[in-house]
Amino acid sequence: MVSTHLHFLALTLALVPSLASAAIFPPNSHVKLLDAKGFKRAMKANQTSVVAFVAPWCGHCQRMAPEYSKAAKSLHPLIPLYAVDCDDEGNKRLCADQGVQGFPTVKLFPRGGLERPMTYESGERTANAFFKWASRRVPSTITKLPTVDDINPWVQKSKTKHRALLLTKDKKIPLLWKVLGNNYKGKLELGIHKDSEGNAYETLQVDKTAKVLIYHAGATTPTRYEGVTKLEALSKFFDSIVDGATNLKADDEVKPKESVQDEPTAKPVVSQSGQDDQVVLDSAKEKATEDNSDRLKDEL
Repeated sequence: MVSTHLHFLALTLALVPSLASAAIFPPNSHVKLLDAKGFKRAMKANQTSVVAFVAPWCGHCQRMAPEYSKAAKSLHPLIPLYAVDCDDEGNKRLCADQGVQGFPTVKLFPRGGLERPMTYESGERTANAFFKWASRRVPSTITKLPTVDDINPWVQKSKTKHRALLLTKDKKIPLLWKVLGNNYKGKLELGIHKDSEGNAYETLQVDKTAKVLIYHAGATTPTRYEGVTKLEALSKFFDSIVDGATNLKADDEVKPKESVQDEPTAKPVVSQSGQDDQVVLDSAKEKATEDNSDRLKDEL
């Protein structure tokens, strides 16, 4: 009887670290727990991500966890937030390799394992602080085109590559566009033009509903992207361009596919008066509320 009780106690104690690690973050948290293999996979994605190295017994970690989870919700799906339990025996070497000497240690990886990580130095471990810190440190690979006259030289300069141009009235580069530029660095050239007065539409002969214009390699005439301006849809479309699956042509005979929700397409730029299902580009949607209680809209 005693032997059975001791065996049960030992088994319970063995499970405590994993249970504590899982419980440190609220239920349904967007924070994904990583082991050593999961960390390597996350780094291979070559995208901006944040990793919190924690220990379940750490009081600072326990107090940080709800705020870190709120930031993860606000930044999802643009910037993933992860956590590694350094108290787990299988993760101790990883934590040592990352130079973790105290808990919590929070690091931002600008391009996965391709660039040196940045350590969060502030003592303000709030959702708003994490949100601002992460969103402002996505490497910007976007070419800013201040005037309409800057567009054509950019198109000509990068003529051998596929290019995507965002027309916006916003002052800042939307976080989604920065994330896409970072994710497709070396594969696609992304530019942005602030067109507050709508002059670009007339110059480029683009309908005013157009927001994202695509210039396929070798072309100087754009085609209009017609899908929803969210991360998943744009990534799927950009992948099809990079893989050569999308047949981009700048002639009026190309017909867009009917479903823009499931299969985003590009259509030749022609003036039209019909309604467009394009999601309105609005960088204000990217801003979290003061307490980060609202989820970041991954829309342009």
